[in-house]
Amino acid sequence: MSGQSFRFIHAGSFHLEGTLAGISDAPEHMLELLVNAPYEAAENVFQAAIREEVDFVVLAGDLLDPTHAGPRAVAFLRKQFEKLGERGISIYWAASEIDSREDCIRMIEWPANVRIFESDKVEQLTHFRGEHAIADLLGRSWTSQRSLRAGEYLSLSVGGYQIAVLHERADLFNEPRQGIEYWAVGGSKVPDTPFSGIVTAHCPGSPQGFCPAETGNHGCTLVSVGSDGETRLRMIETDAVSWYQEQIDVAGGSARSEAHNELRSRVRTLAEQDQAALVNWQLSGIGRFDSPFAQSKQRTETLNWLRREYGFATPPIWSLSLNLDPPHALRAEWCEEDSIMGDYMRVVSGYQEHDERPIELRSLIGDHQLPARLQSETWLTDPFERDEVLRQAALLGLDLLRGDDRMPHETASSSS
Repeated sequence: MSGQSFRFIHAGSFHLEGTLAGISDAPEHMLELLVNAPYEAAENVFQAAIREEVDFVVLAGDLLDPTHAGPRAVAFLRKQFEKLGERGISIYWAASEIDSREDCIRMIEWPANVRIFESDKVEQLTHFRGEHAIADLLGRSWTSQRSLRAGEYLSLSVGGYQIAVLHERADLFNEPRQGIEYWAVGGSKVPDTPFSGIVTAHCPGSPQGFCPAETGNHGCTLVSVGSDGETRLRMIETDAVSWYQEQIDVAGGSARSEAHNELRSRVRTLAEQDQAALVNWQLSGIGRFDSPFAQSKQRTETLNWLRREYGFATPPIWSLSLNLDPPHALRAEWCEEDSIMGDYMRVVSGYQEHDERPIELRSLIGDHQLPARLQSETWLTDPFERDEVLRQAALLGLDLLRGDDRMPHETASSSS
């Protein structure tokens, strides 16, 4: 090897066959953006490769399920690969099980700059800059015949800068790792660096979050290798749409307008990212059940206000939900009332105070026939799940059975 410095992009988990989940009522004006998000994020990866003038791109699997993604995804990848080929950027792809469905990608005529690793053995490819070899890439695509093992790669290590390309994490912690400088790992939507230093293993995750749980930044990784072999990583953000889980403290007795001011401030901060956002709001805080947000009607009005004010802006900040943390403890006055709500809260309190008292949901549902797969899950035996269900039940009781007991200063309109 020449000992020259070089750079490459490490990416994977495009999942072009996938769609964004967790959006029950997607707004019509954002439909095109949401449908195209995986493609736009993947395109941002290739644009980063061109912008950073990298030597090559390493793709660690899960780009597409060709049996579900269809011709659009294949045509998209071909076009992006061709753009890199025009600039002399090579692509090394370790195909995963998803990519390899029905062996479709082997039947496609990809541009000449694309190399898909063989599946029957670890294949060693040397990348040249002009006449100088700058790195060896060792990779194997998925096969049903045997699982992926780090030892397969180590057996081919011969010195110089070596990059192992894995479409899944394999057994990196069970094998010696010396001999290969960089383990380019795929198989996860979540970025991770299991170890770094003289030997580095890294997974860039997916370029785009696909569900509300996948908050935070997503992207690809720019890997810079110095002439001395030092490896440095830098994340390049590529999300087309970002997910957020935002918590807002709501003090009991405070006017709804105060919460609106806090929501407004938080939305403006999100808008500074200059990117479309999908937000789930969680209201919490001591004494919050003295606020109007204990009533679902008030939460719905506030959610609609957020959507009108900021969901149609540029960039759109669309609020998916606005929920209230359920009470951690029932107030004495709720259980002492001589009312339907009081009766209800006493039942909830009885279950909370007696952990050994079983809760069997099927008996509460009545004679309705449950699907077979649910019949075994009608007993609440997990203590954390039991506690959460009882807390949510208390919140529902407060919402449906308590009268409109808002304080006079809580009647501010939803547009305040």
